[in-house]
Amino acid sequence: MALSDSIISINGLGPKAQEKLNACGVYNLEHLLFHLPHRYQNKISITSLNKARVGDEILVQLTIKSIETPPTSSRTKNRQLLCYLIDENNRHLLLRFFHFNQYQKQQLVRGDIIQCFGEIKIGKDGLEMYHPEYRLISKGQNTLLEKTLSPIYPLTGNIAQTQMKKWVNTAMDVLKNSPLRDNFESLSNHSMPSLKQALEILHHPKEDENIEQIETFKHIAQQRLIIEELCAQQLSLLQLKNNAKIKQPIYLRLKTTYQINCIRI
Repeated sequence: MALSDSIISINGLGPKAQEKLNACGVYNLEHLLFHLPHRYQNKISITSLNKARVGDEILVQLTIKSIETPPTSSRTKNRQLLCYLIDENNRHLLLRFFHFNQYQKQQLVRGDIIQCFGEIKIGKDGLEMYHPEYRLISKGQNTLLEKTLSPIYPLTGNIAQTQMKKWVNTAMDVLKNSPLRDNFESLSNHSMPSLKQALEILHHPKEDENIEQIETFKHIAQQRLIIEELCAQQLSLLQLKNNAKIKQPIYLRLKTTYQINCIRI
């Protein structure tokens, strides 16, 4: 597989998804490399409940204490699934699911170890999460822990975040063993990352990367891409000018009353 290959060559990417990505200007694997995240989630480490702050997105690992599906009321018209979690210090977290199925309810069993990632909210009984991403660790499901910050990509249509991550990661894997035109490769010797390094940083930033700089487009990896983009634009303009200069002139012979004139256009 090469970076110039069409995105349809990616396993699991069908014609409908191809059409939606094409509408966003994504036609091949190289285009996917430049479909950059607009924010990140931190799943690098597990946060204890005593450090949880309302509004933060955190990853926790707790024990299921109980599961309830209380009857509906005038205040809660739709039935909810409530999953109460507890840590080793008897601190509690409530998972609140407004949309669930019977299989999901049966999977949540008292005493199981569960990892959850979501935004911390405050309810009448304490800390809560609404519809968190979760894994049942005691049932052998894969951990939510990741080695780098987790990218969140802008989406189109009904393409899911998991799909976009998979497709971009495929392009990143191809990039490792593929040439990528780098108009300013020499900059990597002067405290700036190469184009490949800049893309790796922005798609999979490590925990110590300055996320605030990335969010305000001031990170050195973004500056590297901006330089590349400006260079590409200037090269395109120069190419157009060069083509105009070398274009063969066309001569029209116009016969008038007095002479034959040659007009160059």
